[in-house]
This record gives sequence, C-alpha cells and structure tokens, in this order.
Amino acid sequence: MITLLSPHFEPQEVTEHDLIIASIAWGFTIGFGWLTTWTAIKQSAHVYRRRGRAVLRNTYIWMIWLEILVCLIFAIICFLHLRFIIPPSFTFYFTIVTTWALQVQLLLQIIVNRCSILLTDQERAWRLKVGVAVLITAVNISVYAIWISARLQISERYVWINEWWDRCEKVIYLLVDGALNFYFIHIVRVNLVVYGLTKYKKLVHFNIFIIGFSLSMDVLIISMMSLKNTFVYMQFHPLAYIVKLNIEMSMADLIGKVARDKSCGVIAEGTFSGSLGKDVTNLDSRSVIVSRSRTVCGDEIAQEPRRKSISSPYFSA
Repeated sequence: MITLLSPHFEPQEVTEHDLIIASIAWGFTIGFGWLTTWTAIKQSAHVYRRRGRAVLRNTYIWMIWLEILVCLIFAIICFLHLRFIIPPSFTFYFTIVTTWALQVQLLLQIIVNRCSILLTDQERAWRLKVGVAVLITAVNISVYAIWISARLQISERYVWINEWWDRCEKVIYLLVDGALNFYFIHIVRVNLVVYGLTKYKKLVHFNIFIIGFSLSMDVLIISMMSLKNTFVYMQFHPLAYIVKLNIEMSMADLIGKVARDKSCGVIAEGTFSGSLGKDVTNLDSRSVIVSRSRTVCGDEIAQEPRRKSISSPYFSA
C-alpha cells in the first residue's frame, strides 16, 4: 500500500497513559452517542408519522444521522490507530480530515437551520447558510493542505505551521458557533419576544444556558491539544461533537414544545421583519395566522384570518 509517508517519518509514541485517556474519551463517546442516537430515532419516527416517506427528503434528519455516522467513524478509526491496528498513511489521514470536516460542517449547518426557521426573510436565511458553508469549507481546505502534510512529515515547515494553524482553526469554529447561537437569541428577541410572544423567552433562557456548555466542548478540544500525543486529543473530537449534536436536538425539541404551547400567543401589531402598523402575526407549531385584529394572551379576536406556511423545528431544513 502506498502510504506517501516521508522517508524520515517517525511514528508517535503511544504510552499507557495515552491509552487510558483515549479509552475514557471513547467510553463517554459511546455513552453520549447512545443517548443521541435514541433522540435521533425518536425525532425521525416523529417526522415519519407526520410526513411518511417525505422523511427521506428532510435535510435536518439527514444531517443529524450523518453527524452521528461521521462521529462514529472518526472515533473508531482514531482509537484503532492508537492501538496500532490502523497504520499511518495518506489514506488514513485523509479519512480523518474528511470525517472531521463533515462533523464541523454538519453541526454548524444544523445551528444555521435553527436560526433559519425563525427568519421570514428567506434570502437572508440563504445567505447565512451559504456564508457559513463557504467560510468553513475554506478553513477545511486549508486543513487538508496543512494538517495532512504535517502528519506525513513532508517538511519541518509544515509541522511548525500546523502547530499554530490547528489551534487557530479550532478558535474560528468556536467563534462561529458562538456567533450563530447569539444570533439565534437576537432573532428570537427581535422577531418574537419584543412583540409579546413571551412564551419564547424559554428559548432565550435555554439557549443562553447551553451556549456556555456547547462552547465548553470547543474549549475542551483546544485544551486537549496540549497533550504530547496529538491523536489522543483527537479522540475527544467526536465526543465534543456528539454532545453538541445532542444539545441541538434538545433545542429542536424545545422549539416544538414552545411553539405548540397555547398558553400565551401574543404578538403586538407588526410583522416578523420588525415593521409596525401592518398585519398581526400569531405563531403556532405549523403556521402563522395573520389577521387585521390584535391577538391577546389566551383570547384571539380574529377577523378574516389567512394562513401562511411556516416550518416546524424538524421540518424547516
């Protein structure tokens, strides 16, 4: 097999301490992976009951299952490499980077999808999706060029560059993750809470709570990079992203529960775009009821209502 390794390639030493740390990370990955997979099964079953075979065309469902799959592949091959079952080679490093790139891209697009379901400006939602995809793809391409070359030990320069760039790109992902979550909070406040839909404050409070927890997973990855064997820190990567996926799926469930809550559906006169003096908008789990009258908590005085389709949490992608 052609490995494309440098003639002076030196494999990393794997100590017993390294295997213990990697095994702990692998164990937590299996545990959280089972919980996340069970949640994915329930959400997929829910969509199937509602839409039948249309579940196969649901982008959100595809993304969560692909995220679980690539996390599983990444965790397995990385652990097998530490056990010297999979030897170093270009094919192995290319597979690692590919699964890693898919982990990041899919997770961030799931967050973008969460933001998009509350944006009535579809052009803005499209720009958000494409913008994030282009930015992350550009970073991923640089990782293919730098990280693989450094692992093959082609030159000392690539190894040195990778030492710095590997941390920088992790920080970029952390900043993008945080920015998207804060943007979601902004959307909920500006488009919903400010117009009286107080029940959506639950989303704001929960999202503020999970932002710190989600970003702590990125911090975990960065902090583990200080380990002597860099492949040990990589064993924490699928763990961090399976936890982040679980958080996103919990948020999707919460959006559905809050949207179906009929206890308070107040929206003052205005639209989701923030303009006043126009039609009144009332959000439920599947539609926005627009009428010329004002809606109050628990009582609706509707005149000539008309429905505008809006996606539910699972169905927006």
